Amino acid sequence: MRRFLDFLIAFKEYVALTVFVAASLTMIAVSRTTDVMPLRAFATGLVGAIQSTYAWIPNPISLSRENRELEAKSIELAAEVGRLRRAEVENRELRRLLGIAPRPDWTLVTAEVVGKTTTFQRNMLTINLGASDSMFPGMAVITDAGLVGRIYATSEHFSLVQMLFNTDLRIAAKIARTRVEGIITWEGGPSLMMRDVPKALDVQRGDLVVSSEYSSFFPADVAIGTVDSIAPSPNSLTRHVMVRPSVDFFRVEHVYVIRKDITKEREHLLLEEKGQTEEKAQTDQKGARK
Repeated sequence: MRRFLDFLIAFKEYVALTVFVAASLTMIAVSRTTDVMPLRAFATGLVGAIQSTYAWIPNPISLSRENRELEAKSIELAAEVGRLRRAEVENRELRRLLGIAPRPDWTLVTAEVVGKTTTFQRNMLTINLGASDSMFPGMAVITDAGLVGRIYATSEHFSLVQMLFNTDLRIAAKIARTRVEGIITWEGGPSLMMRDVPKALDVQRGDLVVSSEYSSFFPADVAIGTVDSIAPSPNSLTRHVMVRPSVDFFRVEHVYVIRKDITKEREHLLLEEKGQTEEKAQTDQKGARK
């Protein structure tokens, strides 16, 4: 307050002039006498001419308000563009998935990937289907490109999918062209490995690798990848076949679960075989006693 009073005292002449001018203009504006009307008209015209002459000079307050409005609109449009692009990608991916030709013994259930762990030796996906959707461990998971992995564990509404890029997973596979068989594993890096393939067997770069009929979890003839390179193993009679996966595990967003309990079917057959073997052994023992 002291500084304000000092300012008024220091510039009292200018302050008084400003007050008188403001008062005069106010009186002219509110006055209704005929003597003042020409002066008011002149003042109005003069102000209008000045405003018209300097109208090109931007108003900082107005510009600031317009900038804020444009910035908010730009953010809204950017968000809308992002949603449209994502919808386009999802639409394209779902169209590819719908192009999978189902087999008579397959029941395909569409799932969305809601989580990924792709930084360790046991890479996993999380999908939005669980036990309440009739999912259980051992079910194969695929895309239109090929095999993704298998369901490892389930909760009520979600499932963990063990991807091919997982050191704990072993897959019985074969070369589609020549039916050469082997076991697919992953030991790190961008490729899978088909181990200990005999040198005498016909395997060439570019050959398609598919799941084998001997797989415990996966249906046969699902694409796994293509042969990328062939290298000799420490054993001179065999070689390691490097396989480039058909599925881009780091970009997959939608998958199909093959709702078929292959494991239980195989266990049932094994139990039947075991029961028949035990029954035969008991029969042989009874015959030997007689």
